[in-house]
This record gives sequence, structure tokens and C-alpha cells, in this order.
Amino acid sequence: MPTHDGLIIGGGISGLALAHWLGLHANPGTWELWEASDRLGGTIGTDRANGYSVDWGPNGFLDREPLTLQLVDEIGLRDSLEPANDQSEARFIVKNGRLHPVPFSPPAIITTGLLNPAEKLRIFAEPFIRARRDDSDESVFDFAARRIGRGAAETFVDPMVSGVYGGVAKELSLPSCFPIMREMEVQYGGLVRAMIAKMRQKKREQRAAGVPKKKSGSAAGPGGRLTSFRSGLDVLVMRMGERLKPLIRLSRSVQRITRLGDSWQVTAAGCEPQNFRHVILACPTFSAAHMLREFDRELAIALDAIPYAPIVVVATGHRREDITHNLNGFGFLIPRTQNLRCLGSIWTSSIFADRAPGGHIQFRTMLGGAGDPSVMELTDDQLWQTIRSELNPLLGIKADPVFTRIYRWQQGIPQYTLGHRERRTKIEQLTAHHPGLSVVGNAFYGVGLNDCVKMAHRLAQKIRTPQEVPA
Repeated sequence: MPTHDGLIIGGGISGLALAHWLGLHANPGTWELWEASDRLGGTIGTDRANGYSVDWGPNGFLDREPLTLQLVDEIGLRDSLEPANDQSEARFIVKNGRLHPVPFSPPAIITTGLLNPAEKLRIFAEPFIRARRDDSDESVFDFAARRIGRGAAETFVDPMVSGVYGGVAKELSLPSCFPIMREMEVQYGGLVRAMIAKMRQKKREQRAAGVPKKKSGSAAGPGGRLTSFRSGLDVLVMRMGERLKPLIRLSRSVQRITRLGDSWQVTAAGCEPQNFRHVILACPTFSAAHMLREFDRELAIALDAIPYAPIVVVATGHRREDITHNLNGFGFLIPRTQNLRCLGSIWTSSIFADRAPGGHIQFRTMLGGAGDPSVMELTDDQLWQTIRSELNPLLGIKADPVFTRIYRWQQGIPQYTLGHRERRTKIEQLTAHHPGLSVVGNAFYGVGLNDCVKMAHRLAQKIRTPQEVPA
């Protein structure tokens, strides 16, 4: 039986980016990429029907990551990029049945109706709070409550965590989810001090380089602009799939991975076993655990220990006259203290062009998450009735949608719960005991598209360096 160069298991953005960074589009050798489903992209997908363009899961990436932009350039998609509309810059938070603008400046914090006077004063006391400099784990919520107060943590941080991770802020690890925030406290003593220091440094660098002052935030929030592709995010996946077509095997579900001498024997459903020098697990950790259970039970248990949150994405299209709100903005998030089932809603047709036909609008509403897994049991009609009852006071919904798409992700987003660093380290150590076996994906160092691209790039560099063993 011949031994092939390598196998990438998983056709999501991590597996596709790894294949790209390995240069397999130009020199495939005997590498293959196996995807269990009949399509590429994982949670990235776009439906186009009746004039609507609807993303299944993520709807873009922040343009602050050079490697992602390099990838886009190298596959010839730079001209297809679509940044978020400047008019969608405003963001909102729901409190007491109203939409409140997110206050992004000290004057806005003073005047916001989201906090009471004591909670506002507590935010401005942040520079005087003693820094915690030890390396122990801490939840995102506890960190925020310690730095800016419990009221601000409940109002701003809790919904932000729901929006990014679909998780519960009191359960997620700060150094794993938001390592930069932890570093800011350790290095500068606090968040405000860190922001001031970084602003001063950036101004010095701009003056030295003769660069005109630029705006640091945008419709995506601080530090980057949300960016997609004209007509939808799956343009990225489709282009990569075209370039890597000789490697790709769809509907190839791996059942078992075992060691055979100096190579790996991989068995897929309905196929004869095949041997590979390298095997990269670019699939969800629960799937990887299933494949490795017979070979290394300890590694399988470690992979299975990373939980995933269920998420439901409900995209609805409406006649413009059926929605009272002007929808000038990005959308809104809902703190858990408001006791609503919706996590938030994105006004897609306000953010990107051509996401709805003329005279119509589209928004996507998220429900579920780690704090409300039972939402997965709701029928399509129950989901819409829930959304209408909760969003009608906010948006003024006068009629049912004329277009609906519902995406249920039973295991949608990996959760970096307390202890995630230790779980991740254990997986890396156990994997390192098996030369030629590697893991990559959104369950380790970040759940966003940029994070997957960066991790794939690091792994590709290790694999392409002969003296190093990928881990």
C-alpha cells in the first residue's frame, strides 16, 4: 500500500487555509483534503435566493489581520472585498425595552441611559484599580467587574461575549478569549492606561513615518473594519475550493486513525484504509476525538473536553415598510439581565450592499448559546414568534417576513471555558508524542476567521521546515 505525503481532515477555513499556506494549490504532491459533508466551508456558507444573500454563520472578518489580507491577495480576491458600510457604524444595546447607542467615548458614557450614576463613576475609577499581575485564570466577567464594575460588566461585556462566543461571560476564560485585555493589565496596570499609552505610541509612529492621522475604529468596532466579499462570505471558500480541487474529497467521513510503522493509516466510511506521512485534524475537536479514540484514548478525552455552544441563526427578509425602525446602524446585542431569548440582531442589509432586493431589508437574529441550549428544541414557527415578540418593541415589526432562512448549529462555537489554557496545552503535549499528527482549528487560539488563518499559517511553517515536527 503506497504512503501519501499528507492528509488534511476537514474542509472548513482552517483546513483550506492550511492547504493554501502549504502551497498545495501549486504543488499538491500526494496530499489530500477530506471533508465529511458534501460541501466545503464548515459554518461559512451563503444562500442566495429571491434577491437575498444570507450568510449561514459568520458574516465577515476584521481587516486588521495582515495574513488574511495576504491570503485574499494570493487567491486573487482583493477586488471582491466589501468593507462594512460607514453608515452602519452605530451599535446598540437593549435595556429596559429600548435600544441605546453603545457609548464609545467618555462624554457618551456620562450621558448614556445604560448605566446609573454610580455605575458610570465606577467606570471612571478604572485607572485607580490595582492591577492583578499573576498568571492565574479568571473569567471574562470577573475581570470586567473587577476593572470597570459589575453594572458595566453586565451591560457591555456580557452581551459582547454572547455576540462573539455565544457563551456565558462568567464561565469563559479571559486569557483564552481576550488575551490582549489581560496583557494590557499586566503591562500597563489597567485598560485606560494601556489605551492612552498605545494611542501615544501610534501618534509617535505616525509622525515619524509622516503618515496622516487615521481613524482607529469603524463599523466593525475598534481596531478593524468588518469586511466580507460582494454577495457573501462563501466567495472565499468557493475560490479556495476551485484552486485546491485536485486535493479535495467530499463526503469522506473518517472513522479511525491508527499508527502503522512510520506513517498513519486512516479509514473512512466505505473506503479502503490509506497511509499518510502527515495527518492534520482541521475538524471540530469532538470529531477528532471520535477518530482517535481507539488509538490514543487520553488524547481523545482531552479533545472531547472542549465544549461547544449551540447557536440558531434566523435570517429574515422584510418589506421595508413593514419595519418602523430606520435600521441605521450595525445592529444590537442583548444583556442576559434583560431575560430575553434573543442574543442580538445584525442589520445585514445596512452593513453590506445587495443583501436584499429593492424595497426590502434583511436582518439576522441569534438565539441560544451556552446559556440557553433548549432553544434548539423550538420549531421554525416558535423561533419566529419568539423573535417577533422580543424585537417588535425595538424595531416595530408590522408583518411577518416575506423570506426566512434558519440555521441550527447544534455544536456551533467552541467555548474557551475556565481552564482552557491547560486543556489546550495538554492536547498539544499529547499530540507532540505522535510525529506527523497535528491539530488546527477554531477550538484553540481564537474562534474567528482571522484566528484560523493565523494558526494554519503557523502550522504550515512547521510542516514545511524538515527539522521540525508539527504539533
